[in-house]
Amino acid sequence: MKKLFVYGTLMRGFENYNKYLKDKVKEIKKGYTYGNLYHLIRESCPALIEGKEKIWGEIITFYDDGNVLSSIDELELYFGDKHEIMYLREKREVFYENGEKEYIDVYVYKKDIKREPHIYIETGDWRTFLLKR
Repeated sequence: MKKLFVYGTLMRGFENYNKYLKDKVKEIKKGYTYGNLYHLIRESCPALIEGKEKIWGEIITFYDDGNVLSSIDELELYFGDKHEIMYLREKREVFYENGEKEYIDVYVYKKDIKREPHIYIETGDWRTFLLKR
């Protein structure tokens, strides 16, 4: 069993959830971590960087046959030349709605956000941001 905190296209209802996680999920719970969240205009996806705002998403518990995380790593451009890496998967403090915390894998944006066309997401919630656009 693996856990992943997701805040973008891997959340339930989005294309990459259906492609990578849908049939492997045991449980989904709402949660948050801390950082700053941006919408990358060219890629049409979110980017989490270091910061102090609440970033809302889902804590997904799933069955991994060894291929799920490696497939998601490829999606997130986690491998390759260090200049090509878009996101790093790292253990971060993640909180459940009830306040419990756990260290869970999260994909954190590693490129320079200032070099990418972006929109700051004040609410820390990418799903809500998309619904209001």
